[in-house]
Formats: sequence, structure tokens, C-alpha cells
Amino acid sequence: MTFKQRNQNLQSMAAAIKHRREARWTIAELKLIGKVPDSVLARRIGRTIKEIVEERQRRRIRLVTPPRRWTARETKLLGRYFDEELARRFRRPVHDVSRQRIALHIPAFRPHKSKKWTRAEEKILGTAEDKVIAMRLGRTRNAVLQHRRILGIPPMPRVFPNGWTAQEDALFGRIPDAEIAKRIHRSVQAVGQRRSKLGIRAIPDPKAKSRPYTPAEDKLLGTLPDDKLASQLGRTMFAIQARRISYGIPKFNGQRRSWSAKEISLLGKLSDEEVARRLGRTLESVKVRRGKLKLSKPNSRHRRWKPTEDRLLGKLPDETVAERTGHPLGSVSVRRRQLKLNDPSRRPYWTSSEDSRLGKCSDTEIARELNRTVSGVKNRRKKLRIPAWTLQ
Repeated sequence: MTFKQRNQNLQSMAAAIKHRREARWTIAELKLIGKVPDSVLARRIGRTIKEIVEERQRRRIRLVTPPRRWTARETKLLGRYFDEELARRFRRPVHDVSRQRIALHIPAFRPHKSKKWTRAEEKILGTAEDKVIAMRLGRTRNAVLQHRRILGIPPMPRVFPNGWTAQEDALFGRIPDAEIAKRIHRSVQAVGQRRSKLGIRAIPDPKAKSRPYTPAEDKLLGTLPDDKLASQLGRTMFAIQARRISYGIPKFNGQRRSWSAKEISLLGKLSDEEVARRLGRTLESVKVRRGKLKLSKPNSRHRRWKPTEDRLLGKLPDETVAERTGHPLGSVSVRRRQLKLNDPSRRPYWTSSEDSRLGKCSDTEIARELNRTVSGVKNRRKKLRIPAWTLQ
């Protein structure tokens, strides 16, 4: 950009700024009022100082002044008016005015009258709660708290009307928590928390469904069906079943027989439902046995790969292998990648002889000659930074 062009741009900008005079105020301009001096803001946004002062006063925006030294006139007014009034007149923070007045040992315009503590009042401290003593003496709770701490008097322990008594604590470890909650009119959760805090073990509730098992109950496992024993003990059938399985106890009248070679020969050839019906076994036991022997389901598309099927991978396209083996196309591609074999249907890599043809004629002719796509030839040529062929 030349000097003449830059000068023209500055002149056009100045002309645009001058047009802001007596124009409508924007939000961006209003945010700058009071942040910088009026003269700087007038020069920046192209308005007059009078216009900015009127808008600032109309919106009651105070102009921030930088830190400055105290004058003799300002010092003489300290203590004659309230600090807030002097801060408004001097355009200073209130804390700055108060700090300067205190540093010069000048009393406030209306000093706070503090009530001195008598010996009788000090004797009352610590005999009751601070808020109660404050109401008696006609003082604030904060004043009572500070004076008590200065004298080193400890506070009166707080008394909770619903606090735990020694008689209530004596019930823990004797009867269940539910019974204690009924007697003292508290919640079972509150009773349990209080008992845990005291480090006392709970007494099991004989009526509760979730309770520890007794030795007598453990002896009954497997002697009756799980549902009947659950109703007899007042527990759930799943709890009885889980307890019995954890101890390795067979269920009542449970039939266990080993698998014969003839029965095993049916697994994988017939459906699990048909095998369970023929052998008189449960469907779950048939599934578990077939899974242990690592046998696939009959007529299942997801089955194990044979060595003859693996030999086809990498030699024929995945679609052809899927048609011949009956495997899904997705499982064929996954199996080929597991064996780290390349897909023969993919386009072969570029050879040095093919790369030498790039740029010798148009991309369309090279694509037709090499049996490739035009975009593939173009991308390969750009990757090797070979310029396109043009007529001489």
C-alpha cells in the first residue's frame, strides 16, 4: 500500500468518524463511557466532549480518576461530612477517604457510640448461648461473641432437644433396630447410624427378609425345594438359591448324570431344543455342555473356520469366499485381517513403470491405458508433484 492510498484511507475513516457527531449512541460506545477520560473517548469515537459529558451525567456514570495526592482543601473537609459524601465530592473510593481520615486521627462526622462492658455483664458470658445473652443485654450476637473470645471464655455447649440420651443408647445391642425405632419414635436409619457411631453390632431381626443366615437355616438348604424353603424361612427364592449354590449344595431331588459319548455326538448336529427333548435334559445344561466342548450351533452362519476355508482367504475376493464357505461377508473380511492377508480385489499398488507414464499425456488417456480411474491417476500425479500434461 502506497503512502497516497494510506492517506486516503485515513481521511475516509476520519470523515466517517465525524459523521458520528449527534448520532444515536451504540451499545459499544455506551460501554466505554466512564472507562477512559472524556477527551480520549471523544477523539476515539468522533464525538464532542460536551456530548460525552452530557450522556455520562444523564446516565449517572462516575468518571474513574487515577490515584492522586491529597490536597489541603480536601484534608480540611475530612470529618466535617460523612465519608460517603466526601467520596462523592472528591471522586475517590469510600475506603480511601476513611483510611486518610483515620491516618490523620480525625474523628468521624458522627462517631459510633460503643457501649462499655460492665463487670456484671462479663460474668454472664458463657452461661448461656451467645444469642440469648445478646437479647438480655441488648447487644448484637457478634459483639457478645467477640468480647467472649477476647476474655477467653468458652461457649456454652449447645443443647439439642432431640439429642440421644443414655437410656436410648443402652438399648443398642439388645433388641433389633426396628424395635428400637418403634420404642423411641425415631427412624430405622437414624437408629442404625447412631449404633454404627457407637461401634455396636446390630441384632438380626427375625422378621426381616434381608438378615444373616443362622446355622439351623443353613442345614435346611437342599432338604426342601427352594420355593417352599423360602416361604418357610420368610426369604426370597433367589436368596435361598444363591445361598445354596455358594455352598455347592445340590437342589432338592436334583438329577445329575454324566454325559455319555452317544449324547455328546448329538451336540452340534441337532438344535439345542431337540437335544434337550430327546435326552430329557434342560436347555441350559445342553447349551453349557456344547459351549464347554466348543461346538457351534447347527445351521449357524457364525461357525468356526476350517483350514480349507482359511486357504481361500487372500486368493479369492471376499464376496467369492463368502459364497463358497457360507460365512457372512463381514466375518470373511474380519478373518482375513486376523490372518494379515490382503484383499485380492483391491487395486494393486502403483509400479515404477506406471509412475513413469504420469505427465506424458492427459490423465484420461493414462487412466484408460492403465485401467484405472481418472481421479486415481490425478491424485497419484499430484502426490508425486508431477505437472499435468499440456499441449506444446
